[in-house]
Amino acid sequence: MAIRGSRKCDGGKRRAVLLLSLILLVWNACATAHRIASVGILPSMDDTENYSALPSSSSDETSLLSAESPRSGPLTIRQKYLIGKRVDINKASLAEISELPGISDETAAAMVEARDRLGRFRSPEELLGVKGIKERRLRKILPFLAKMPNN
Repeated sequence: MAIRGSRKCDGGKRRAVLLLSLILLVWNACATAHRIASVGILPSMDDTENYSALPSSSSDETSLLSAESPRSGPLTIRQKYLIGKRVDINKASLAEISELPGISDETAAAMVEARDRLGRFRSPEELLGVKGIKERRLRKILPFLAKMPNN
């Protein structure tokens, strides 16, 4: 028989809390899966003209799957990175490059100028030749960059 305040009684409370936590975890996972299933499969961020294939409740409402964050408007480059979008440094505009973390407008302009002079960047190490890009900054932006061809 368990005495109040003994370790056996505390173990039962711990089990109850763990069980309740597990139930809440499963409930949240199911609710998230249901929400994703009701919205549908997300289109790629590059394919903006194919939004007409997405289901919408009415023609004048904006689609739930727009490239905008519900709180702050258009997605930032960091938010796009989190959903899998990478910046192709050889095709990106000055505005896209300047959104990279740690890249100022002047550095972005220098990157575009170097890209125009070289034709294209063949490896990330070539970015070290751009004014304002050192190893630390290169390591910071590497996760946001698309793969570069080896040729």
